[in-house]
Amino acid sequence: MKRFLFLCAASLLAAAACGQPSVRIAHGPYLQQVSEDGFTVVWTTTVDAAAWVEVAPDDGTHFYAEERPKYYDTHIGKRRTGQLHRVRVGGLRPGTTYRYRIMQQAVLRDEGNKRVILGEGYGSDILKHEPYRATTLDPSRERIECWVVNDIHGRDSILRQLLADAPERRPDFVCFNGDMLTQIESVSELFDGYLDTAAELLSPAGIPIFATRGNHENRGSASHRYLDYFPTPTGEAYYAFRQGPVFFLMLDCGEDKPDSDIRYYGLAATDAYRAQEAEWLRQVVASDAYREAPLHVVFLHMVPGGKSSWHGEQEIRRLFVPILNEAEVDVMLCGHYHRYGWIDDGSRGTNFPILINSNRDKLVVKADRRGIDLEVIDPAGTTLKRHRIDSRSADTAPDRRP
Repeated sequence: MKRFLFLCAASLLAAAACGQPSVRIAHGPYLQQVSEDGFTVVWTTTVDAAAWVEVAPDDGTHFYAEERPKYYDTHIGKRRTGQLHRVRVGGLRPGTTYRYRIMQQAVLRDEGNKRVILGEGYGSDILKHEPYRATTLDPSRERIECWVVNDIHGRDSILRQLLADAPERRPDFVCFNGDMLTQIESVSELFDGYLDTAAELLSPAGIPIFATRGNHENRGSASHRYLDYFPTPTGEAYYAFRQGPVFFLMLDCGEDKPDSDIRYYGLAATDAYRAQEAEWLRQVVASDAYREAPLHVVFLHMVPGGKSSWHGEQEIRRLFVPILNEAEVDVMLCGHYHRYGWIDDGSRGTNFPILINSNRDKLVVKADRRGIDLEVIDPAGTTLKRHRIDSRSADTAPDRRP
């Protein structure tokens, strides 16, 4: 009788396993949190799965030449299962390219502490013969190039035009400088609105995404999940990093209206968050890492306030600008207004210039120790504006305004 019951149970498990759809990559992968010693790979699967990333040097050897190190999606000492996967790869060398592939096993049965049954392994190289690549950051690099897009508001076709030549040009990274969606009502909107296209164009070329949050990313039923899909080294929506000669400050603008505004339903807490961010910013710009960098660039979706600005912009001016004015900032790159603008007259309280990128163009930033070149390019590839910012240490440029 026991043998009969065992066989029945085994048959039921086999039937359940056969009826379970195979795990596949649903969205991604894309690169986040690239640093001097590692990177994070983010993707989703069609069903709940246990996942990992395997990494090999970019040395011409076959990926299967030997067993490669495995990095798991873990949290407080346990591997996570689910459809969202964020695997951190660490212990790497600066300025070095690595190959990686993503792997997963479907969760066929989850009975908690009793048993968990995983399916067969499925990897990104089953359909994609070449592994993906990622290159760690390198503060010793002489020149860098990054691209900036903002205020896409889910217009995926525009994003595709702006990033179409990224696989060929291969910038160091692409910055999504806020308001990539009008709101985040569901996580599927992130992928439908722009992340599927971004992953398709950027991931095969090993181009990472560095994102800032705009005021519209504060809105919607799933807006609280923003950091699940855009993890940062600080665990907050603001962070910093250095690539080549440039130290980048990635600031969070918060909302544009007072927290008490009726449109926030009593749920906004932006003012306190900006105050917290200002204290963090004060510490960062006082650090040796910041001071040792030849150039300093600020990414911030909203612009510091002018005379007729709304509450959020006024708070940015009150909290952030006094700190940044003492930090030898070379340029601030913003969006929000949906039109190009160049402010170098001090009208926003800054002693550095501000470039506002439109909602239809990309901004190409090139920098070396001598300075920064900014180029605004439309979807057709036509250059609309150029600006040059010489390094503060350049003997040939006592006046830094273009």
